Amino acid sequence: MIYIRQPLELIELVKYKYMKYQILILVVVMGLLVTNTNLLAAVNQPVKTVKVKKTLLWGAFIGDAANNDLTNFESLVGKKMNYYVKFESWQNNFPSELVTNIGKQKKTLVIFWEPSFGYDNIINKSQDTYIKKFAADAKAYGYPVILVPFPEMNLNEEAWGYGQSNNTAAKFKLAWKHVHSLFAKSSNVKFGLAYNRVSLPDVSGNKFRDYYPGSAYVNYLGVDGFNFSDPGNNFAQTFDKPMKELSIYNKPIIIFSMATVAGPSKANWIKTGLGSQVKTYKNLVGWIWFNQGGSPNWLIDSDPSSFQAFKNVLP
Repeated sequence: MIYIRQPLELIELVKYKYMKYQILILVVVMGLLVTNTNLLAAVNQPVKTVKVKKTLLWGAFIGDAANNDLTNFESLVGKKMNYYVKFESWQNNFPSELVTNIGKQKKTLVIFWEPSFGYDNIINKSQDTYIKKFAADAKAYGYPVILVPFPEMNLNEEAWGYGQSNNTAAKFKLAWKHVHSLFAKSSNVKFGLAYNRVSLPDVSGNKFRDYYPGSAYVNYLGVDGFNFSDPGNNFAQTFDKPMKELSIYNKPIIIFSMATVAGPSKANWIKTGLGSQVKTYKNLVGWIWFNQGGSPNWLIDSDPSSFQAFKNVLP
């Protein structure tokens, strides 16, 4: 028997099915709204910042300090340094003898390379034979080297300094680029440009920007800064301004040389400066302490509290 629905029954059936679809659509829509609301809520949640502790490389110039032997110095502070510093004049050969104690120990050799003449003698290529040999020996050394030619050139004190030997910032850049070209095959050698924290004299033509030879010729930017009296300048007063100036070039930065004199404020200078302040500087990757005795006394162990502060800040 074939059952034929009556017109009213058909109408009710259609209304029922339509209501089911309405309910289904409503459920789906509500689900989408809830899901999207959750997604929007998730998107609008503040991003949790993971704080990463900034670990800097460090080193020291131990020169003619009381403990000028590397093993003794590292034993004294209880840590292994990353940078080992040498000052070399242009009469000296590359210090290849350091390959065992520095190179093979995975320390970066930092050389402050200081001529006894002005830039004209480099630009005219009269030093090429010496420079090429230094570069070849550096390549044969085979381990990381940061070469710092003409350090603190924005001071008027040394033969390569501003105003001495007919020097200008323009000649500095020509000499720098020429030396850089002669190290083209020494891939283990990186170039570090080290300013004094203030220019003397502070005049047009002797500003930080005047000496910058271009990004292609610089691997590291750097600054030297010393506090000559106690209390004198605190760490921020010593380095905030030059670090801000250097940060615009977006290059890795090293404090190539620093120290503060012996006195009641020395321990706090070290604690606040090397313990926290250095970690706030953009692009800073490392620092070097100038551990020189005498007058002024830059030694880390000039007094027990300063010595303990130094050991506490080492990474």
